[in-house]
Amino acid sequence: MKHLSTRLSFSQFASGSVSGVFIPFFAASLAWRGLSADQIGLLLSTALILRAVAGPLSGIFADARNDRRAVMLVLYWIMVAGFGSLCVVGSPLLIFLVSVPAYIAYGAATPLLESVSVRLAERFGFDYGRVRIWASSAFVVMNVTGGIVVKFLGLGAVAPMLTIGAALCVVSTIMLPAPPATEGAAPLGSRLKATLEETKELLRTPVFLVFLAAASCEQATHAFYYGYGGLHWKAIGYSEMLIGIIWPLGVFAEIALFSQALRVLRLFGPSKLLLMGGLVAIVRWTILAFDPPLPLVIFAQFMHGGTFALAHLGAVFFILKAVPQRLSATAQSLYFVGSQGIMMGLATLAIGPVYSSLGGKAYLMMTALGVVSIGFTLLLARRWHGEAIIHGGKSEHVDTI
Repeated sequence: MKHLSTRLSFSQFASGSVSGVFIPFFAASLAWRGLSADQIGLLLSTALILRAVAGPLSGIFADARNDRRAVMLVLYWIMVAGFGSLCVVGSPLLIFLVSVPAYIAYGAATPLLESVSVRLAERFGFDYGRVRIWASSAFVVMNVTGGIVVKFLGLGAVAPMLTIGAALCVVSTIMLPAPPATEGAAPLGSRLKATLEETKELLRTPVFLVFLAAASCEQATHAFYYGYGGLHWKAIGYSEMLIGIIWPLGVFAEIALFSQALRVLRLFGPSKLLLMGGLVAIVRWTILAFDPPLPLVIFAQFMHGGTFALAHLGAVFFILKAVPQRLSATAQSLYFVGSQGIMMGLATLAIGPVYSSLGGKAYLMMTALGVVSIGFTLLLARRWHGEAIIHGGKSEHVDTI
């Protein structure tokens, strides 16, 4: 396990390099390839819907195998194949057939990497946040680098950049230690059945459901910002250059907070971190709802460290403390599906008509969602006090990736 934190940091950097290209440029590259807005929407929505199923199933399978590394490798190879094929295919149908599996695989692999990072940080005494900052750093680097590449080479360069990022994910995962051999392990079928049963138990546990509601509502407060934030700034007169300058400020705040993750956890604990994230969300989105002067917009951008990073740290540390490590990937996948899939999708769908009618005042809908998240978090704090919420079952090898 020598230099494990360095190898995990490389894995996080590789993962962030994919999202740093995918999020700002992928949809635009599809339009450049000739897909209509409706076709792009169908492709992305299909991937999101299927990811809501594939993500938890990948987590369950990884936990049943007690080997997240192998499942991550399979998913990353699917990304390499999908994005690599995107470099050469041209028809809308083929673009759909190669892009959707790659998008699903990336969404399924990310929570597996998170579960491995936070659990092994606890096991070997290094700071999860110091590992996680490399994903955020890579995101910013590839935002800038990708923009430069697209400016000079065009949107056709997006697929090759995504392929390179996916290949880095494969390499970085191969560099992680393979799980130790286990003597006398039960057949995979019986282990899978046991994991499925424990997953059902987890989903019947009120504390976990309250946690999912709190974390998902809090992260979904970003729906307007992610979907319409840049568009709205442009509508009120901000230039593309100004938007490009102020957008990464939030990620810099996120990086700063992740760098102090262990200290922050010791001071506040998971429930309070989620609560603080919700409180910051109320302030941030209320400020932006009234199209304030630029200095206040910049101030609100730095609050991303609260709205995203504080809440995310609260969520992953809740899973670490409340869920046994044999279900770590499953629980992390359920959190990602709830926060980045189902609830984010519903909020994004609902906010569109509101923005059409009210413009920037639609941010107040995100403020209201922040209030809802605080309600669930207060309920969580009353019902959970740091204990494990699932008991029984066989323990796994503590060194397992």
